[in-house]
Amino acid sequence: MVRDISIFFCFVILSGGCCYARADQASELDSKPESGPHAKGRISFQLVSGTLFSLTGLPEDSPVLNYAQTNLRLGWMLTRPGPQRDFLRGNWEGLFEITNSIIFKGFGNYIGGVTGLLRYNFVQPDWPVVPYIQGGVGIVYNDLYKDKTQQAIGQAIEFTPQFSLGLHYLINNNWSVDAEGMFHHMSNAGMSKRNRSINALGGFIGVTYFFDTIME
Repeated sequence: MVRDISIFFCFVILSGGCCYARADQASELDSKPESGPHAKGRISFQLVSGTLFSLTGLPEDSPVLNYAQTNLRLGWMLTRPGPQRDFLRGNWEGLFEITNSIIFKGFGNYIGGVTGLLRYNFVQPDWPVVPYIQGGVGIVYNDLYKDKTQQAIGQAIEFTPQFSLGLHYLINNNWSVDAEGMFHHMSNAGMSKRNRSINALGGFIGVTYFFDTIME
């Protein structure tokens, strides 16, 4: 069932592009960053899906663990973009993420949990492309620990510090197509004797919807 849900999310991302052809039904892209999709108080909803590949040998004797991951993110624009904020003209966004991963190579079957993220959006006037950088820490439940032959993951609850570089391509004032690269770490902070950890790199594609409502 979990695998079916992941496939469904991927289908939603790929088919979501159909709505962009109806851009006339959504507001045009605002050329002023302070009143556009990244305006202070605006809410975003992002769906991304991709694949992460473990870095074997980092740390030493790290096992192979490759997994497909889908993330649902609810964001809130914390600051107002523009030159009055800082020389980069961007803004800060806080995000809450629900994550689900299916293992397709390696031990175990699934990883799922929640993550808190802080993102900086590099917003510029008249730019349809908005690069972003983000980082955060999550907590996940998994069945990887049940495989006693490995020393990387030692318990059901693990922590997941992560770091990402990505970009939004703004279609209009409500929609963007997204691409993202991620470094994903998983370990239990020494709470178990088995704690060699997993480090993985991967890429994601997705979409974001920016709600018109302003939450001050």
